[in-house]
Amino acid sequence: MTHEDQILASEAAGRLGDIDVLDTQISGICSMLHALYMAHPAPEQVRHQFDRLLAKLLNSPYVVDEPDRALVLQATAAALLRNS
Repeated sequence: MTHEDQILASEAAGRLGDIDVLDTQISGICSMLHALYMAHPAPEQVRHQFDRLLAKLLNSPYVVDEPDRALVLQATAAALLRNS
């Protein structure tokens, strides 16, 4: 990305606002993670480890007492695994 592209992206981020920028960034990250998962030579191993780590996170103090956070996390996980 050139310096000019970075300036344009920064200006666009200012027009979008923090939440929309974060949402767009997360969408990009999710797309990359999904691509990596789909291209992995052993996706079943990736899925097993992902499920294990997700369960651990869902049972953590950060999430266990926050049902909305748990729902968003589960929806995000489902989006990552869609079409797999």
